Amino acid sequence: MAAGALALLTACSSTPPVASPATQPVPSATTPVPTSGAPALGPGPGSRPPTTPQPPPPRSPGVVTSACPFLGAADISTAAGDASFLYAVEAAPDKRPGVSTYRCDYANQGGPRQADQLYVNVVPGTSRFDALVREWTKDCAQPAVPIAGVDGTARTCALTGPDEHEVMVLVAKAGHGQTRLAELDLSPTRTDVYAKLAQLLLERL
Repeated sequence: MAAGALALLTACSSTPPVASPATQPVPSATTPVPTSGAPALGPGPGSRPPTTPQPPPPRSPGVVTSACPFLGAADISTAAGDASFLYAVEAAPDKRPGVSTYRCDYANQGGPRQADQLYVNVVPGTSRFDALVREWTKDCAQPAVPIAGVDGTARTCALTGPDEHEVMVLVAKAGHGQTRLAELDLSPTRTDVYAKLAQLLLERL
């Protein structure tokens, strides 16, 4: 997650609200095991397809309890036009004063290695919407730019620091008395992929 996003929230709370987890989940080589109550959204390497239908994606739910349902592994593969991602695993949520963060890790077909990550951040209130969007893009190597063709607040940029080889797709939406920011950190790809994924997140957030 972009470190610059902490600054504004820190000013509103005595406890730093968001920090990147120190450890990453390591899915099983066969079937991913979530570290929270949310189910994995697909089979692991070598597994057969799920025998029960997956639940439909959310549509602006009143309460956010996890990140993976907002963007399944199949959504990323479909948008990118490949089958690189086989499953998604929900990490334990990080709830702090001023912000709750839910994280989804996506593993690729080469094994249980983590590839992309989705952070869904929920901040109470909507009055700081524009300021939060600015804070969440402070770690961009260059100013974040709007994503063309997306109906809503969506930005993209290349990240700096340890994530310098990744691109951030950020969407933000106000609703249910909250500001919700979905940050997808992924390897650089085509701009149309960013637009497709951003639109999906906005519709579901």
